[in-house]
Formats: sequence, structure tokens, C-alpha cells
Amino acid sequence: MIKVECPECGERFEADPDVLFLFNRFYCSLCDALLEVVEEEPLVLEVVDGEYYDSEGAEEDDDWEAE
Repeated sequence: MIKVECPECGERFEADPDVLFLFNRFYCSLCDALLEVVEEEPLVLEVVDGEYYDSEGAEEDDDWEAE
């Protein structure tokens, strides 16, 4: 396990090294914030805003037809 610092609550917690790869998302075990790895070396985590999603992708899925 590797100690990481949550950018949301500022607390340090242990994370499995297998989840610490670029653009992977996981939850802080202390405050449940959704975090994303944005840099691997040095390790940089950012909080993912749960309300921000690309709505254009959802519209394209609606137009898709199975062949």
C-alpha cells in the first residue's frame, strides 16, 4: 500500500498501487471524494466533479442503432 494525500480533505490514506495509474479514478477512503490520477511521476491526484460529464456523448449513444 502507498500513502497518498486526498486533495479534497487533505488527509493521508493508503491506496493500492494497482489503482495509481494515469487517468484511473478511485474514491478517498476517508471522505469518499472521487479522485483521478492526472500525473504518475510525481503522483498528482485531482478531485473529479461528479456533476461534470460530457453530455454530447450521451446524445450520440441514443442515435446508435444495432445492426
